[in-house]
Amino acid sequence: MSIASEHIDRLLPQTQCRQCGYQGCLPYAQALSRGEAEINLCTPGGTAVINDLAKLLNVQILPPADTLKAALPKAIAVIDETECIGCTACIKACPVDAIMGATKQMHTVISAECSGCELCIAPCPVDCIDMQPVLEQWLPQARTLTDGQESDRFAAATQASLRFQHRNERLQHLQRLKEKQLHARKTKEPATTTTSAAKSAGKINPAALIAKAMAKAQTQQIHRRVPDNQNSFQQQQIAKAQEQAGYRRAMRDLQYGNDQQKAEALEWLRLYKQQRESKQ
Repeated sequence: MSIASEHIDRLLPQTQCRQCGYQGCLPYAQALSRGEAEINLCTPGGTAVINDLAKLLNVQILPPADTLKAALPKAIAVIDETECIGCTACIKACPVDAIMGATKQMHTVISAECSGCELCIAPCPVDCIDMQPVLEQWLPQARTLTDGQESDRFAAATQASLRFQHRNERLQHLQRLKEKQLHARKTKEPATTTTSAAKSAGKINPAALIAKAMAKAQTQQIHRRVPDNQNSFQQQQIAKAQEQAGYRRAMRDLQYGNDQQKAEALEWLRLYKQQRESKQ
């Protein structure tokens, strides 16, 4: 007898980390309900979730799929604000809206709301996000959206689930507004064109039309040039920041890494030095 995915989903930590290989907790629960996934894939849930899933689904208990990561303490994201370039990549990646900031402005993590999913790390182009261990067993740390009647584990899951739900509702609302504005623009343009045509009917001046067309083309050329220059400058800034991030990472690995990391860091620094010298 298959168990409804909603019952399975309630046992998961709702971090939406995708470490199980699925696009979130509910898709993993649905795969479990269909008998297409093992019960030991949820790293944040650890043995507690595995045991509960085994009992619910009446299957054998398994060890965590990633035993090394499951043994690590919980950790939350921390942004090095001195290196952040304000690209918003981490904000778009966070499933629970736990990162504040705006384009070209410094970003910061709302520590109490971070679910520790690590989804913000990979998109960061300048490697300015690290995971900082915490003492809590279940994340997020905040419980502002819970009723206080649940255990710590399920209170954390409720907090994360509601934050995830609110984020999805916000994104859907923004998408509807965008579509509404686009529709309004499309319906307005033909009316404007018709009005202009009616005004100019029977009163065509070829010289004026040519002058107007040339002025419009010149304006478009100027406007086209400015974004190109801005994009070029932004790309240069990102490349520079990425280079600095790579240098910091190599120096860190050289000092604190294992033998392989130290060897890779030395090779990176050697190539980095050659590139710098070739530019001089």
